[in-house]
Amino acid sequence: MNQLIPDDRLNYKDISARKDIALISDETASREELIESLMKYLRLSRRDRRFSDYYSVKLFGYTVADMFFMLSYRYRFESPVLVNETLFVSEPDLYYNKKAFDEGKINLCFVIGYSGSGKSVLTKEYEGDNIEKISLDDIVCVKDHFTMDELEKTSDLMYSFFSGEGSKYYISLDERNPFADRGEAFVKFIKYAEKYADTHKEKKFILEGIWTYLFFDSPSEFKKYAVYMKGTSLLKSNLRRIKREAQNDPLTSLDRLLEFGIYAADTALKDSNVDKWRRYFEKWPETELRLESNAFTALRENIMAEINKINERFVHGDVNGIKLIQHNAERSSDMNITERAIVIDECRKAIADSKN
Repeated sequence: MNQLIPDDRLNYKDISARKDIALISDETASREELIESLMKYLRLSRRDRRFSDYYSVKLFGYTVADMFFMLSYRYRFESPVLVNETLFVSEPDLYYNKKAFDEGKINLCFVIGYSGSGKSVLTKEYEGDNIEKISLDDIVCVKDHFTMDELEKTSDLMYSFFSGEGSKYYISLDERNPFADRGEAFVKFIKYAEKYADTHKEKKFILEGIWTYLFFDSPSEFKKYAVYMKGTSLLKSNLRRIKREAQNDPLTSLDRLLEFGIYAADTALKDSNVDKWRRYFEKWPETELRLESNAFTALRENIMAEINKINERFVHGDVNGIKLIQHNAERSSDMNITERAIVIDECRKAIADSKN
């Protein structure tokens, strides 16, 4: 029979040594240890899993299952996979050096992901006169989209580049040499942006686009900057992109197709670089992983919050508290039918477990 351990005596080493408790630490050293810890948890009785989840939330802020889910991304790069899973399976969004960027210690951020993955979602929180957001898509045939006067009003960084060091890249589709180096303009602009940001500390700069990982093989070159990556899979991204392009008028879609067509081979050959970049940045302590925000994620978070309350009442022997949660769920107008059903069922199970 489990006995409640007071908060001031909670210690991972002592708790994890017990046979009736299974935890997954954020200091788990390997993929093998991670899987072994999960198997220990799954072999426990439902009652013991409730105690384990309670202590896990107390120590790490997450249930045992959620700890496994998060750490599985950290260690997956250690073992080879037969297929590039990120082509089909969405992963959490990745934020590297976000805290430093938010605090102004770093003023240059690169937002990366498949075309159509929703990269702009990651930067919605950044608005204001002291932030320049630049889509690297605009570097392609920029003359077709911006006059120099428009560039001057749109972006100090872009105007500075195309009116000076990058003037030869200020071209239209008709002027582009189809045999020229496909990545030269992007590489030159990104290198210029790094120098420009370094001399303009009063502003923040966000460069969004797939071109960063296409034309820079080594993610380590960007270690001193902020890097945000969408986890949306290639399949899902492509479906979004097709839907987005379908909303354009035929002439606009044709123009964009011609502009980017020359880069299609690069995209097809180097899409695996997204996975390479994720495996590099996800291992650093400065990296934060977040599930893509959607209705399902919000529902899951609400349900887990209720389950954590149930487990807390359970380990404290507060059966009446569990009954109150069930009573409130049965009469709640805020919960949808799925959330209500799961919470009520979990309350009934917890009450039954308390009798064993």
